[in-house]
Amino acid sequence: MSDVEEDFEADPHVEYLQQLIKDNEYLQRENLLLESYLAKVDLVKIGISMEEDTVKKKKGNRKGKIEVKSKDSFQKLNDDEKNDLVGQEVELVQTEIDQLKKAGDKDMDDIRTLMEEVDMRIAETKKDTYEFKRDIIIGAENPRSGKIVAEKMIKFMEEKLRQKDTVIEKLRLKNTTTKAYIAKMEQQLAHKEEMGEVLHLVDFDQLKIENQQYMEKIEERNNELLRLKLSTSRTVQVLNNLKSQLGSLVSMGQQLRRTITERQADMAKFDHDLIEADSDRTTANTLVKQLKAEQDDIDNPSIMDYITLKHDTTELDKHASDWRRKLELLQMERNRTRQLHRTVNNMLSSQHGTLKPMTSKASSVVG
Repeated sequence: MSDVEEDFEADPHVEYLQQLIKDNEYLQRENLLLESYLAKVDLVKIGISMEEDTVKKKKGNRKGKIEVKSKDSFQKLNDDEKNDLVGQEVELVQTEIDQLKKAGDKDMDDIRTLMEEVDMRIAETKKDTYEFKRDIIIGAENPRSGKIVAEKMIKFMEEKLRQKDTVIEKLRLKNTTTKAYIAKMEQQLAHKEEMGEVLHLVDFDQLKIENQQYMEKIEERNNELLRLKLSTSRTVQVLNNLKSQLGSLVSMGQQLRRTITERQADMAKFDHDLIEADSDRTTANTLVKQLKAEQDDIDNPSIMDYITLKHDTTELDKHASDWRRKLELLQMERNRTRQLHRTVNNMLSSQHGTLKPMTSKASSVVG
């Protein structure tokens, strides 16, 4: 294989073919460059100039030389023309690149502005969600029924609408101020144009430098604002956690207060019971001492005296129970008589319109 490759490399026809391929690629690149240039420049002017050149050539040539000139009409571009063509193409491409960069910067600014607005909207939505959960879902819940109180919900929505109206009013005033400032600047610019004040190139360079400085300051402020937003979000998250912990601690504190109050009431009751128990103990000790003293002083009764007293006590209990039953019967009779007396009095009062008490009859019946 190495001998075959050396034969191919040494063959002059192969070298000539390779050279033709390279020249063909070079001509293709030149054609692409020319096509790109012709697609971007004004073709009408080029067509007019080519027609003028053709007319001049036809006037200065003879009839016999027309075919030769027609063959030589397509001439190659020299190096200077190619250099000019490449320079113009480079300028056009650079202009397109600059335009694309400007459009890209503008798109990036728009996207950055949209992202900031979206972050603000997200933060506002999170804040509204937290406030709604805190004030309505948790704070406006009825502890008995477990439902949301409608009055608190309406009050919450009205407060949010008032806040939105306030923001709208502020933005309207800011928009009015901005419009007035724009009108003032346009008036000043028109006045400068009327007075013939024209900015020089140095002024434009200075304005570009100032603009670059301001853009750097704006970028720094935006970065600082982003850091502040991140720190604010973290602070809000920590604050929410602390608020939730505070709520749990407050509920725990309330529960502990109720427990302390109950324990204090129990302790007061125990102290009262202890005082009463001490008093009863003192009274019992005194009574025990008295009974011991009486037991020591009084002689013990005999068995017959005890039997006699027990018999008398039993008889007295029987008589007492009989009298209790008689008393109950008399009370029942008295109640029935009083009821009958009220009924008779009501009947008499309904018939004659006057109430005549029957005290004598009632007293005789009770007796």
